[in-house]
Amino acid sequence: MYPELVEQTELVSRELIRVTLLFPEMWMKSIDSLAAKYSGGHDISEIVRELQSHYKRLYNPETLPEYRFVQEFGKDLSIAYESLLQFYKARNRTHSLALLKQAIDMYWGIHYRIKSQYPFRKHLILEGISPILHQCRDMSVAVPGSYNPDSNLTTIQLFKPDIEVHRTAQLPRQMCIQGSDGNEYTFLLKGLDDLRLDERVMQLFGLINSLLSKDSETARRSLAIERFPVVPLSSNSGLIGFYSNTNSLNQIVIENRKAVNQPNRLELNYACQFTPNWTTLTTMQKVESFEYALSNTPGNDLHRAMWYKSPNAEVWLERRTNYTRSLAVMSIAGYILGLGDRHPSNILIHERTGKVVHIDLGDCFEITWHRVHFPEKVPFRLTRMLIKPMEVSSTDGIFKHTANHTMRVLRANRESLMAVLEAFVYDPLVSWAYHQETDDGTNTNYTKQDRTLSQDGQPDKHSSKRHSSSSTGGLGSSTKQSISNNDCYFADTKAWNTGNPKARAIVKRIHDKLVGTDFSNKQLVVSEQIEKLIQQATATENLAVLYSGWVPFW
Repeated sequence: MYPELVEQTELVSRELIRVTLLFPEMWMKSIDSLAAKYSGGHDISEIVRELQSHYKRLYNPETLPEYRFVQEFGKDLSIAYESLLQFYKARNRTHSLALLKQAIDMYWGIHYRIKSQYPFRKHLILEGISPILHQCRDMSVAVPGSYNPDSNLTTIQLFKPDIEVHRTAQLPRQMCIQGSDGNEYTFLLKGLDDLRLDERVMQLFGLINSLLSKDSETARRSLAIERFPVVPLSSNSGLIGFYSNTNSLNQIVIENRKAVNQPNRLELNYACQFTPNWTTLTTMQKVESFEYALSNTPGNDLHRAMWYKSPNAEVWLERRTNYTRSLAVMSIAGYILGLGDRHPSNILIHERTGKVVHIDLGDCFEITWHRVHFPEKVPFRLTRMLIKPMEVSSTDGIFKHTANHTMRVLRANRESLMAVLEAFVYDPLVSWAYHQETDDGTNTNYTKQDRTLSQDGQPDKHSSKRHSSSSTGGLGSSTKQSISNNDCYFADTKAWNTGNPKARAIVKRIHDKLVGTDFSNKQLVVSEQIEKLIQQATATENLAVLYSGWVPFW
């Protein structure tokens, strides 16, 4: 039983990783990252290590599409790698920059050809990209995230053949698994994203829910954070349970404005009318423009959607209460965790219950507060679009009452929370690349809005012609030997150190939040702390300077 279970688990994990990123996507994404690092003058060693793992997979193709890709691009990729390797072997790298530039040009040529030959596909067939997974039937492995020691085991019966690809930066796949209980379980299969931190965040939310359920006041109100399964498969891929019957705040606003024939950028249009050069304004000018836009637009899209989609007033009142309470609980939990990047696409609202669900939980420990461009200065998202559905009481009613109770419980149990938080702050498995600083003191973290190439980073059509003469044939044995013999050139030198000053600062910051000294050395009572947080989250001067993709107008 157990050897079979282990074998099946390894097989499912390996094949799901294969489905996560196909060869064309895998190479284009890595070449994009390599070019962005190179053009920005950053160290490319980390990306080169990633490429090295791709090469090991490249000369071990297992499916027909993979063999075809190797025949098309294997030889050119091996030539580019040899140039890169020569650069790293050179004693004087300053004089060998021509080798690096040559390698980058080669990779860009390959990128251009891959992009032209492999256009985006909305739908994939499992049999074509993973025949082994397609043939799996009646397995002993449990459906990911469904294991519960107090209930019957739900195992994988089969994988549904149709896979939908979402056209976002990471191209997540939506796939269904049919369980032995007859139900279908939908998951998002994500690549190029480390979900190990998301998994730990879900564990923290489980602890918070347990604490809230043991307190009489919070238990009576059924306060809890909405959770979903997160199953990391590797350091850069994993499964996320698909939260059904939800719409993102972004979807709700767009649908409502389409129904009333309003532009999606209504507020931004008003701001640009007031001053067309928004990006060049000072903080005070942005505040003035921001307030002008808000004063000329209603901002009640979510409020209208919740009212019109409720069959009667009783259901609407229940949904409004659930919405306000869940928003408050998650706001306080997110603040303690330092959760950022709360743009409208990362906040879901359940259609039937009205509860708020947060997704994409990788930006923790206030890293968005310290980034170079557009730092976030709000503790959580509490824009007017989220406040309007609370009706006449606004944030002074259920929201503040719930936030006070939640913070009271968390502060009373700070030892338990600190034990869990310290465990994964100091966890060497958590990616700390975004906490490293360059020699000039700037943070190397670049978030979603920075993950784009400059105009100089576009594929060079001429370079694609220069390096496309040998477009057939696989990787040669010399390249395979080079990859296996030269791991030391790309070894990770950023060894984890428990004395990391950033980790210590994070732990101290979390502790300050849980004792009420987060605003000053003077300890605040819970009500004073919540009042300051709400003021900070709704302050116009904090919202007006945020990145436009965060959509502070909403």
